[in-house]
Amino acid sequence: MPRQFWNIVGFCIYVAGYAAVLAWFKWIDVYHAHFEATGPLVLVYNIARVIFIFYLFGIVSSVGSLALRAAFGRPKGLDALEHHVLSFFTGAGIWHVAMLALGYLNLYTVPVAIVVTLPFVAFSWPVIILPLKTFRWRAVVGPGVSFRVTLSAALVVVFSFLLLMTKGLYPGGGHDYFTHYFQYYRSVIDSGGIWPNEVWYHYYYSKGAGLFFLSMLLTDPLAPQLVTYCFMAAAAAALYLIVRVGASDPAWPWTAAALFLAAFINTPLWGEFEKQHEINTAFVIAIAWMGARALSTDGGDRAAYIAGAAFAVVGAVIQNSTVAVFLGASFGILAVWFFIKRQFRQMLFCFGLASVAGAALLATFAINYIATGLVDDQTLLLLWRFADIEKLYQWGVLVPVLVLHWGKTGMSSAHVSFVDAFIYFFSSMRFKLFFPLFLSSFVVCAAALYYRWRKGNWPCAIAAPSEITVLTAMTLVTVVLALTAGATQPVSFFRYSSLVILIFLALGILIWEQPAAVLSGPLTLPLRDWRVSVATVSAMIFLIIVSPGRKSNFVTSSPIIRGWHFLTGTYSVDTAYMRQDDTWYPSGAIYPGARGAYAVAGPRTPIWSMNIQAYCMLPDCRIESVTSVSLGIGYPDVMFGSPQTARAALQASNHNYFLISKKLPVEDFLLRAPLFSPDTIANYLGIRWTDGTTTLLTWLGPDIKPLDAAWIADYRKTVESSPTAQTYPYAEMQSIFARLNATPHPWRSFDLPWIAKP
Repeated sequence: MPRQFWNIVGFCIYVAGYAAVLAWFKWIDVYHAHFEATGPLVLVYNIARVIFIFYLFGIVSSVGSLALRAAFGRPKGLDALEHHVLSFFTGAGIWHVAMLALGYLNLYTVPVAIVVTLPFVAFSWPVIILPLKTFRWRAVVGPGVSFRVTLSAALVVVFSFLLLMTKGLYPGGGHDYFTHYFQYYRSVIDSGGIWPNEVWYHYYYSKGAGLFFLSMLLTDPLAPQLVTYCFMAAAAAALYLIVRVGASDPAWPWTAAALFLAAFINTPLWGEFEKQHEINTAFVIAIAWMGARALSTDGGDRAAYIAGAAFAVVGAVIQNSTVAVFLGASFGILAVWFFIKRQFRQMLFCFGLASVAGAALLATFAINYIATGLVDDQTLLLLWRFADIEKLYQWGVLVPVLVLHWGKTGMSSAHVSFVDAFIYFFSSMRFKLFFPLFLSSFVVCAAALYYRWRKGNWPCAIAAPSEITVLTAMTLVTVVLALTAGATQPVSFFRYSSLVILIFLALGILIWEQPAAVLSGPLTLPLRDWRVSVATVSAMIFLIIVSPGRKSNFVTSSPIIRGWHFLTGTYSVDTAYMRQDDTWYPSGAIYPGARGAYAVAGPRTPIWSMNIQAYCMLPDCRIESVTSVSLGIGYPDVMFGSPQTARAALQASNHNYFLISKKLPVEDFLLRAPLFSPDTIANYLGIRWTDGTTTLLTWLGPDIKPLDAAWIADYRKTVESSPTAQTYPYAEMQSIFARLNATPHPWRSFDLPWIAKP
């Protein structure tokens, strides 16, 4: 048979495989129909998810490859890996723009998702699959493969598998994900679009997570972590490429990729693949690589790098608008630097990329304001007087917006001690992981420079100058952000700053490699002997293993063991959600009381929880809680109206169930509402279900048990001891809405009582 015939057969099998994977997810539907199943079904489910990751890479990369070829023709100076990484992140930027448009058109449906991806699955066959036939190991690692190269490449394979098992496949998350990230994703899928919904402030953070939504439509609600794993694999490849430029030892690029993958296997409080932070991390290193190549490359390929970097910047800002500040500042600094050096071509490129980041941010702000009446929740204090109060009221979020403003005002006036600030800075920069690398690299580089100076051979060459320049600028901006914006939101910035892992790895290794350029000819240094580099890498791997500081370590009862149980089917999805980290989530991601309430209320029924930590990751379980979820346009009536008015408003928004547990902190200012006052609650609400610890309340009626004196007494203590309820500025809020209700609509912006007058 001719080769063309077998290519056609292979193409048909490849496309049919994609259709079969989608059919598996839709017809078997493990997440919804077999949530508690174990055994071979879960194993096959995970295999299907791994296959989908592969197809997802092809879908994203093929769009980028098609766009670059249409604009610039076939790349001439790029090898296969460079082409795939460039195509992937170019395609990622384009997909984020396209999904944003589809979201505003309310076209997030399964048929649309299939229709828009199927052509690019087909196109990925000649772009990705056929070139694999010509793949040669020697072409990647080069001639004369050493034991260190083989070992480093093997570590990449091992850590890739472990990361896939622990983060890519295992159902995980964290407090924020369980309470509002996942709730927002699900609301978007249920509504079919990204217009503002009840999970209100996530509109500003997550509406641009287009590939998350696309993959959820194609597979199931566990898709976000598959998307992130795909991006992390591409980020590892970008890190490999950026280190390869300046590496004289071919083992270093593989070592960099291995260390990066290993660093994310066991990460308490950060590195959650269900959220967008690590997509952000992947975009940043890819933009650094493409930016450095655009600065140092001539010819037709330079235009492809410029276009790829611009698309990646747009995609990064769409999926996480705050990264615009980081990218704009980084390339703004570079533009100034090249202007000082009178390198105007490089200056224009950096200025252009900073402008793209700024323009994307301004466009995001404009869309936000038109859709919601706020530019962004992060700029609330600065731009409050421009807020469209009427639009916020009609959206039903005016009460939580005011609470957010009050909370931010208090945070802005708080002071952090120098010691606490230093500890936070040290932690957010992950210095405990990187000090062996930076210490050894600076010592080696300094010794090489001293040696050359003593020989009178000065100045000296620099390996990978463009890469080092870009990475240095990004490092400076990260440090400044950590000392300024990071100090006001330390927890969020700690998760956000995981991007320093890629930046510091690349920069540290490139500094290590400088002696190869500094010491030309046969000269060498004992300090740069391969045994020193092996000792450095070994120390970093050891720190990665022990650094999480948890009861479980890297290889015992850690995520690796849990990941293996879920991969092979010993754990069901249900069990996996219950077996989260014991230190931070003792009851897992499904609180027993929430499970009982869900069994009574049923799927898709809103249950308002007075306990934020009453997690419920069961299929279609809608546990809602304060701050992140709105009670609708009647929220002011619920908080400040009479009990009868509050009941009518809650029933109008389909809120008929309320959860409260004795074992969890009660964090809800709804306790201050007249309806929920200990003096009146028994007149309107009764017990629908209880396990003795957790109580599900609903409106009084047949089969509803009234609240007795003992329950009321316990409830009164709970209200009086709740910091959230007691610190809530009820009188000020009540006066605000009394004043607003006395004025005609549309309501206008007004001064807030907790803002000190000059």
